[in-house]
Amino acid sequence: MTYYEERYRLTSRAAVGLAASALLVVVGFLWHLPVIFLPLGAALAVVTAQGAGVIDRARRTTAFRADQVGITLGAVPDKLTVRRGSRLFIPWADVERIILYPVHPRGRGGRAVVRCIGVQRRPTAEALQWGNEQAPGCPVPRVPAWATRMITGWRLDRSRLAAVIAAVAPDVAILDVSTDPLPGEEDHSRPDSAPEAGPAA
Repeated sequence: MTYYEERYRLTSRAAVGLAASALLVVVGFLWHLPVIFLPLGAALAVVTAQGAGVIDRARRTTAFRADQVGITLGAVPDKLTVRRGSRLFIPWADVERIILYPVHPRGRGGRAVVRCIGVQRRPTAEALQWGNEQAPGCPVPRVPAWATRMITGWRLDRSRLAAVIAAVAPDVAILDVSTDPLPGEEDHSRPDSAPEAGPAA
């Protein structure tokens, strides 16, 4: 079967978070002082909210998959909003392009740049259940917010993805906006042609 799949990996940051969660749970059971009950309870609540993401990485759940029937964008660990962070399947019939683009998670002033992958859907594709607004930071139209993922906690092998697309959906292109010209800008990069000469007098 022809497919390409990437799974979340337990990064060093996630491992530290998992260890801290376990330590807080142990302290919570062994240390029963009423004075620290509320702060400890608050800390455990925060850890619990983030724990699902750590567990997802530890279990190596699917982050991205491309196969014979379409593209699957996995659930986003640490995403508290259920809708945009939930799993999404898009059939090839609805896919026009795969878009790779950089974003600044903390705004334009932030130094960190994270690479994102998004699916540009065809104009004829039906609206998604939610998340149909344009993906923030994506310069290509018709890329819904729900149909994008930050490439964090997993790695994208573009050559393997391209091989699968060539085999199962050859009309779908991969566009990297950091290196490739945006759609419609190809002609602007060409020098203007000289005007044709008129008839001789």
